[in-house]
This record gives sequence, C-alpha cells and structure tokens, in this order.
Amino acid sequence: MSKVLIVDRSPVVRRNSTGSLEIDEPVVSENRYFLGVDGGGTKTHAVIIDARSRVVGEALSGGSNLLRGGLEDALAHIDRAVSEACAAARISRHEISAACLGLAGVNHPIHYHTMKDALDHSLGIQNLKLVTDFRAALAGALDGEPGVVIIAGTGSIAVGVNEAGEEERSGGWGPTFSDEGSAFDIAKRALHAVAGSFDGRSPSTTLTDRVCRRLGIASAVDLPGVIYNGDSEPVEIASLAQVVSEAAEAGDQVAQQILADAGSELGRLVVSVIEKLDMESDSFGVAYVGSVFSSGEYVLRAFTEKVVRAAPNAELRPPLFAPAVGAAKLARAACLKE
Repeated sequence: MSKVLIVDRSPVVRRNSTGSLEIDEPVVSENRYFLGVDGGGTKTHAVIIDARSRVVGEALSGGSNLLRGGLEDALAHIDRAVSEACAAARISRHEISAACLGLAGVNHPIHYHTMKDALDHSLGIQNLKLVTDFRAALAGALDGEPGVVIIAGTGSIAVGVNEAGEEERSGGWGPTFSDEGSAFDIAKRALHAVAGSFDGRSPSTTLTDRVCRRLGIASAVDLPGVIYNGDSEPVEIASLAQVVSEAAEAGDQVAQQILADAGSELGRLVVSVIEKLDMESDSFGVAYVGSVFSSGEYVLRAFTEKVVRAAPNAELRPPLFAPAVGAAKLARAACLKE
C-alpha cells in the first residue's frame, strides 16, 4: 500500500544570522518519491527523486517514441527503465507518489491519448502525467527560468519561454518534414556524401570506409541493399552520426562540414524561437540537450555563432538538469499543487 502524501503547506518564518526574516516554502514530507521519464527515438531514461529533489535511482533502456518503434516496444522499454530505476532506488512502484513521462511522438492528441491510456494500464502508477519530451527538457534545462532549450538527438526541436510566460517552439516535425541538425539528419548527410563520392560527384571522404565497416558491407555499392532491404533487421540510420563524429575528429573535412552544417541548422531553430518570443535583447540561458552536442567542437562552434549573432546576451550552456530529472520535478510540483 502506498504511503499517504503529507504536505505541510504552512510557510515557516524564521530569522537568519543577520536578523532578517526568511520564509521557507512548503516542502513534501520525507520518504516521498517521484518518477521522471525522458523517452526519445533511441533511448529511455528513468529517474527517481526524493522529496528534496535528490536522484536516488535511475536507469536506461531502448527508445520509446511510439511513432518510430511502435506502441508495444515503447511500453516495454518504459517498463524496463522504470523497473530498473525502482530497483536502484530500492523502492517499489507503489511507493511512487507521482510520475511524469516526457515522451517524443505524443504531440498529436490521438497519439497522446493512445500512449496515456496504455501507460495508465501498464505501469500501475497513480498520479501519472504525460507531457512531450521537449516539455520535460525545458523543465530540466532551465529549472523554471526563462530561456530556450534545443534538443538534438534522433530528432531535433527548440522550445522556449520568455519572462511573460509565453512559449514557442520550432522544429520537431519528424525526419520527413524537418529534424534539421539531428542525428538522423547528420547520418543522411553522411550517406549522401558517400553516394556522391562513389559517383564522383563529391569529394572523396573516409566516411565511405567507415560507414561500410559500421554496416558490415564491402563497398558503397551494397548500401541500398542494406538500407532498403525489408527482409533484414531495420538499420538505425541515426546511429551513423557517431561515424561522422569519429571521421571529423580524425580530420575528414567532409565530416567536419557535415557537423558544422548541423550546428548551423540547430542555431536556426533556436533563433526562430528567440525571434517569436521577442528575446533578441534579453539576457537568458540557451541550453543544449542531446547526443548531437557530444559530437565535438564543429557542431558547437557553428551553433554558438548562429545564436549569439541574433541574441548577443544569450548564455549558451549545458542543461542544469537532465530531461528525466525535469520530468520528475514536474511530478513533484504537481503534488505540491494538490
């Protein structure tokens, strides 16, 4: 049986060492636990925090974007991540007071309700909230402050909020419409470069040998059979972005340019949000999240140049907290409001 949530809503007023009055905000009682989940196209991160927002357990599993892997796989990966996070925290699911899951692929109402109903049935956790992955990233990266967060993993999206609380987004349309600067986009550009080099239309690049080795083929001529062969296990194209990073670090100029172009595209997403929110002259944080930003200086340099040119007072930095922690904090905040 779950323990009863006890919240003392009376503020505590006291004097500090200087004699000034301090007011402590109400806090959730000890031994309360809150679950946060961040789920994207390639991985799911589950985090459990306690009443003081300290991480007491976490776990990783496969992707949980129902539009990419299907509902069944998404639920299985979420379930595994939650179970392992609970095991790490040495608690059961029944001891979780509230949960918030920030998932990719639930922006449309139909997909949202499909996933929410499935989660309510499968996880067995009360007070479960479902939000988009960028909502969780925003909560974690800025911790409630105005600013912009850019997510660049399998896909890409920028979302921001200004001093007035107005929110805007740019990107997040998926690989067919958009996802510029994402791992998927970087991998596609690499495949274009390999095909162009093979045809003699583009400069030679070490990406050819690197991509072939990664996919276990002898020559670029075998690429279509691997990429398009429905009888074999689907190739996770986005994972080829790592090959581009490795080639760039080794000095391949084609790979370096691909990463620089990705950084510029990500910068354009952020600038679009800044302009929509009229924040060009403001001082605020721009937090970058996702695997693409671990690709090295070529992404970050081009990204920074694009953003700072539009908003000179912006501070570019890593997120304050991971998206999964942001989701857990959203769950905790929801309990405080009850």
